[in-house]
Amino acid sequence: MQGGPGVFKGDLYFYKVDGDIRDRVGGIDPRRCPLYLLTGEYDYSASPADTMEVKRRVPGAEVTIMPGLGHFPMSEHPARFAEYLLPVLETIRSTSAPTRAMPAA
Repeated sequence: MQGGPGVFKGDLYFYKVDGDIRDRVGGIDPRRCPLYLLTGEYDYSASPADTMEVKRRVPGAEVTIMPGLGHFPMSEHPARFAEYLLPVLETIRSTSAPTRAMPAA
């Protein structure tokens, strides 16, 4: 039912009104919660300009503008998107606090 009557309109309302956190985004502390923003070059709803505004409000946020990609890069060009995503995941993995090993079964 994701495309059922009223669902898409409700999604857009949430995205533009209820989910608008621009007034609170500056409260993100990337030392406690690293913020990595991957934005498609031609993303109409989360534009590169919007992304750079978040970076301005959240010093320490990491931004990558992905040339030739849009709002759904994972669907548009999965292999190219992976070129941007995998290094971010590796950074997160390598800088995360080590977790305790599970006991052997």
